Amino acid sequence: RRVPFIAWMVIISVYCCIMYAHVASYRALMQGAKQQNSFIDAYQYARALEEDHMEQSSRKKSVPMAQHGNAIETVRENSDAADTELIHVVSTRFMQGQSHLIELGLARLTLFQTFCLPTMLYQSSKDFIWIIRADSDLHPTISGTLVSLLRRKQTFILLGSNENPEGFGRTNPQTSFEDFLNGATVMSGNITLVREAYEKSAAGGILLETRLDADDGLHLDYVKTVQNEARNNLVNNDNVHEPSQLWRLWCTNTNIEWHPLNPYPAVPEILAHNNKTIPEGYLVGYTDHTICSTPGLTFGYGAGASRASMGFNHLRHDEIARRIPKCKSDKKDTAIEVECVSRLTELIPGGAVRARTVTSAGMNNVITGIDNVDETTSGFKAKRQDQHLIQQYFRQKEIWRILAEDFAVSNEGATYARSLIVGRMHFIAEENLRGQCTPGHSCKNQTRGMLEKLIV
Repeated sequence: RRVPFIAWMVIISVYCCIMYAHVASYRALMQGAKQQNSFIDAYQYARALEEDHMEQSSRKKSVPMAQHGNAIETVRENSDAADTELIHVVSTRFMQGQSHLIELGLARLTLFQTFCLPTMLYQSSKDFIWIIRADSDLHPTISGTLVSLLRRKQTFILLGSNENPEGFGRTNPQTSFEDFLNGATVMSGNITLVREAYEKSAAGGILLETRLDADDGLHLDYVKTVQNEARNNLVNNDNVHEPSQLWRLWCTNTNIEWHPLNPYPAVPEILAHNNKTIPEGYLVGYTDHTICSTPGLTFGYGAGASRASMGFNHLRHDEIARRIPKCKSDKKDTAIEVECVSRLTELIPGGAVRARTVTSAGMNNVITGIDNVDETTSGFKAKRQDQHLIQQYFRQKEIWRILAEDFAVSNEGATYARSLIVGRMHFIAEENLRGQCTPGHSCKNQTRGMLEKLIV
């Protein structure tokens, strides 16, 4: 009788050991997934994002466009403009020279998924190429997710490179496409399409180069609006301008900022309100004509024009606003206007959405949650008399609805991004501090001071 009993005890012990091993393995797997953000399946994310926005778009079609404030300029009756080749390249940098900063990279990847990618997937004009240049030594979890997110789009090109060439076939002296790539590794996308566009740009036509940071996004009509204005102004149909004069810049007139922590001033009306945390974060719309901000900054050249035509190689964002005249012509005017910068006032409520978090290299306007720091470094916190700003606090639901319609940004994605940024803020700030002053990145004493206070 003892033998069967012992046998049963052995079987039960083995079974318990197997189950314990499975549970331990599962816990380790989930813990690793949380640390690496790998529990987000990038492909399913993109598919769900697409289905969600298709549903939103179908609802939006029944609403007149004017109600959304999107006045898209049509191309004037101009056969030359219609026949002219247009090449549009959007350029984005991701973690260049910072591949060793895993925590920072995962946080920036989440912001890319939430704010940048959706706005590019659903641009109303698909006639553009998006080149994303990322450090070729990125952690496999990060690079693999990027590839998965972009693999369905042939015109979205992911390159392993720390270089950021400009000119795209319009350099002087002219460089070959191989020199443009300069050994970059093609990680995703159809590089043949880029080569063809490069050769068309070198041969003439209109070239548009748009900048977009990986944590920002563009209004869904941004590309279409800029392209229409370019066709109307960069084709020499008046025989007045020299070919080298056919250049023009574009930048946003108004932007929307996303903050994971409350950026609004602590005034009585806000303090008296039921001040619960908004799980998806806070939105603030603003206009600043003293700079041309990075998201959407576009350089446009007609045939015969290039960066050299502008008379400068590099201008800071404030210098662009200060030194280049503002375009003044009315949209109904048939005369072209060049050698100026155009503010896209028709993109309402904003031309771009900008994520302001501790992942930022410059930390401009970032809320840290440390009162004595935020009161001196955040422009919004100090604007206690700005009623237009304060009223936005009470219109968050409305602004979020607009963000979903005009930028394809979902509340669910923003909620996850906020939980990650807030929950891992100390570690993200620590790595952002380590990444300061690396080649191609910000190096400011104020930024370093803010990050140091976050990690104390």
